Amino acid sequence: MKQSLAVFAICGLAGWFAFAGDGPAVPYLDWGACPFECCTYREWIATDKVTLHTDRSLSSPVAFSVGKDQRVQGLTGVVITTKVGRVKILKPITLDDQEPVTLAPGDIIHTLHYLGEGYELFWFRGQLHSDQITGQKVEEVPDPAASWQVLALPETEWWVKVKNAQGQVGWTKESVKFDNMDACG
Repeated sequence: MKQSLAVFAICGLAGWFAFAGDGPAVPYLDWGACPFECCTYREWIATDKVTLHTDRSLSSPVAFSVGKDQRVQGLTGVVITTKVGRVKILKPITLDDQEPVTLAPGDIIHTLHYLGEGYELFWFRGQLHSDQITGQKVEEVPDPAASWQVLALPETEWWVKVKNAQGQVGWTKESVKFDNMDACG
């Protein structure tokens, strides 16, 4: 009996690792990403009070705070995908103009995060790609005219690293409390 349980446990783990190997490891960290159209790391203006931490964790010590209308330098950031999205291909299609990938019905692509202008960063067979495949919601029943079906949306958080006028550096995931991040606007 013990031997049967051990074999079951090993086979179960092997199956899990095989499944996990189909997509990127999570959390997936995209360093330097600025996840929206015209997003730019530069001088930002706080629209409300923002608390910045010494590390990318709300439990890390507070480095400093900035108040409304204070200016900081947006240095960099990281988009952390904690759960990948999944998109099922329904019709033959080629995606990604830069690094074309041909997909067949039944293929599953793993979406990581939004890039801007309708583009999504996605993973397929160990390679990163991007194209306009953004889905706003999970589709229980696919549109008959669609080339793909959104099975699951990615879950992400965006941590930004900023520096204040005194030279202090800190991290926050309250990026929505900054203005002047959009170079197009």
